[in-house]
Amino acid sequence: MLLTLPARPDNKVGLVTATRNLALGRFVATTGGTITITPDGVRSSSGGIILLAGGSATSASFSLAESGTGTALTWTSITLPASATLDSAGASMTLTGFTSNPDRNISAGAQMLSVGATLVVSPNQPAGNYTGSFAVSVNYE
Repeated sequence: MLLTLPARPDNKVGLVTATRNLALGRFVATTGGTITITPDGVRSSSGGIILLAGGSATSASFSLAESGTGTALTWTSITLPASATLDSAGASMTLTGFTSNPDRNISAGAQMLSVGATLVVSPNQPAGNYTGSFAVSVNYE
């Protein structure tokens, strides 16, 4: 996960810390479909996806805080990616439909940001440990 923050003219800076990675858990793809993890960490599937017990299924989580002196920060917006690719031994899958809680407009003060997404799984998707990254931008003033 990669986060970008804008520069600020006084001594107050925004601190964004990844506290949990997005994980989709274990599953079997029979005819293809999707797996969705909501920002609240609820996992569901559609199509020919069978969700299996075990493994971790969690939304991504980030801590939004501030440091320094000056005017208190107001977190003004969140920009989520349109898609991201997960790879494993020559095979790939795509994450789409990124959502967050709070959503794109957030308020002042320290808070947590949770991000979910939908994984598109092809029929006969090769088994593997798929990894990748995605960028989230958080703006403040």
